[in-house]
Amino acid sequence: MIAVVAVLGFAQTARAQSQPAKPSPAENEIRNATKLFYVAFNSALHGDLDPMSKVWSHRADISNLTAAGGWASGWDEVRAGFRNMARLYPDGRIAPEDIKVVADGEMGFSVCKETGQLRSAEGPMVRFNERATNVFRLEDGKWKLVHHHADSNISTSPGVLR
Repeated sequence: MIAVVAVLGFAQTARAQSQPAKPSPAENEIRNATKLFYVAFNSALHGDLDPMSKVWSHRADISNLTAAGGWASGWDEVRAGFRNMARLYPDGRIAPEDIKVVADGEMGFSVCKETGQLRSAEGPMVRFNERATNVFRLEDGKWKLVHHHADSNISTSPGVLR
């Protein structure tokens, strides 16, 4: 009888751990801010940087690390980097998949896979699949992007890091 109770207790604990908790309002807001960033990213790829200006913080401590190895710090450099990307890759799209979110106080982040395709000014359309981290800060009641990091070293097996 004790063994049955112990097994049932273990099964209930395992089931509770496997069921995701209901997202907090801040987590939902960061998820939405993440989606807005990718809408803005696609607009930037097509030459319209205004949406990007709305989703990013404009403070000096922001940064962007691209999958191509670029590093931008501060709003002026981050904006210039996206402007340059639009010039180098005038056609394409990018989308987030499998977004995971964490929020705590005035900071939060999302991690996801970025998938899509880009065409360089002189080349064919190239498909890509990379991982990304997006860090947000609550500024004047809105979640603003303060850091984006994309890395093309994505594993082909779920749950395996390289």
